Amino acid sequence: LDLKLDGVSPFGDAARIFSLAAGVAATNSAQRLRLAAPALNIPATELEGWIVALHFIQLLRLRRQHEFSATDEAGTGNRINPDQLNDLDRRILKEAFRQARKLQARLAMDYHL
Repeated sequence: LDLKLDGVSPFGDAARIFSLAAGVAATNSAQRLRLAAPALNIPATELEGWIVALHFIQLLRLRRQHEFSATDEAGTGNRINPDQLNDLDRRILKEAFRQARKLQARLAMDYHL
């Protein structure tokens, strides 16, 4: 599973779209989402779910990159095998991907994608 492509990218892409729609100039995905949410009538609970999910996926990426920083395995820092995660991380990762699907559904509904 590629955490960058499959996990972080949907949040980053949505943050860009929402920030353009709301006229937000921030460059950080979480900031973009937070600043655009009021203008787009996104409920705070929905917004926080997206941001927590994004941060958890980023945490897994950083943890994985740290594991491989001492080796020569270039390019492996974004890829994980979910079966090798502990039970808690695997459950949270599943929920993070559910949040990504909810975010994509919101985009599809708002922008008829």
